[in-house]
Amino acid sequence: MASTAGGLARLQLRQFVPKGGIVSNPSCSYSTAAASARTPASKAPSKVTRTAASMHHKLRSSSVPELSRRKFGSSACKSSSWPAGAVGHAESDELPSASASKGKGKGKALTWIPSPPRSKTIADIQALKHHPEGSIPIVCLTAYDFPSALSIRSADIDLCLIGDSLANVALGFTSTQPLSLDAMIHHCHAVKRGLDAPLFSTASLLDGLELPPPPLVIADMPFGATFGSIDSGVAAVVRLIQETGVDGVKIEGSYEVVPLIKRLTDHGIPVMGHLGLQPQRVGSTSGYRVQSKTAQQAKEMLDASLALERAGCFSIVLECIPTRVGQYISQQLAIPTIGIGAGSKTDGQILVMNDMLGDLTGAGHVLAALSPHPDQPVEGTLSPPTPSPLTPPPPKFVRNFSLTR
Repeated sequence: MASTAGGLARLQLRQFVPKGGIVSNPSCSYSTAAASARTPASKAPSKVTRTAASMHHKLRSSSVPELSRRKFGSSACKSSSWPAGAVGHAESDELPSASASKGKGKGKALTWIPSPPRSKTIADIQALKHHPEGSIPIVCLTAYDFPSALSIRSADIDLCLIGDSLANVALGFTSTQPLSLDAMIHHCHAVKRGLDAPLFSTASLLDGLELPPPPLVIADMPFGATFGSIDSGVAAVVRLIQETGVDGVKIEGSYEVVPLIKRLTDHGIPVMGHLGLQPQRVGSTSGYRVQSKTAQQAKEMLDASLALERAGCFSIVLECIPTRVGQYISQQLAIPTIGIGAGSKTDGQILVMNDMLGDLTGAGHVLAALSPHPDQPVEGTLSPPTPSPLTPPPPKFVRNFSLTR
């Protein structure tokens, strides 16, 4: 993916650079090889013959199709939302020099560096729930490495979660408990490099288009990182944010994590809660089971959700609970709820990217999907697809449904 995007960017640059041209960074200005030979290296040129900035200005001056269908807060995802740099005139292929703009003698050409679009914020996410025309579903997706982050960056994703589920789908563990804080920091670095990579931005810049705003980035606090004192938990969170640059953290737990969340939010650290099925505690729940199936359990989850909201959580993940429970909790909270296996009535949905792409899908799942009626068994004459002999079997934690003939 990265090589394809890089090739696209180089192809677009070649359209702007004449044969024998030399591109210089960071202004993307160029000159011919002959002109470079005539110009001493110690002497700066008095003007720029042509720049990618002026071409970009021409493209932005024309009608540019809007990629995003939604508006976030007071800023719209449209062509005018990028802060303007030092742009040239649409009629001219030249940029004014820095000294010329001050009315003085000669000077270096003004460097044009495009500013990236504003990243989505907590206010943008919460505004989707309280939209005047009705709640707009919040789109969340996980990312664990550079390629998956590039995919998220090119799509209109509201929230990117660097989840501890990477222990399962990226590292091959049977649970999330073996994941360490150091490993989480390692993967957060990879994701941030993908989200901040200029590959897609360069291609869209030269095409006259622009990407949607980068998503809000939240990282999971791994198992055990917050089990000690409040001070040690705060130290772990601060280390994760300082070393990786993520926007906030997600913490699994109920009343027992309220004091920690209160301390973090009092100091301005965004925290997302997580209730329902909590993979870090899968041992105590005897497996991955639906939670809050009784009225009493649903009432307890509602009370815990309200406690997390009062502690300062900006959003709460609800995992593996009945649809009616997820809907009722979402209606009672002022903050958004993000569901995973919690029905379609929550304020948003989150998926593990590998599950969405079917990377770990077994043959039984594929065969079940081929049935014209989900509530009826597949015909016995239909044989499961045969994988390649070189294809490794799916991990043990991935459920495969046996077929009854």
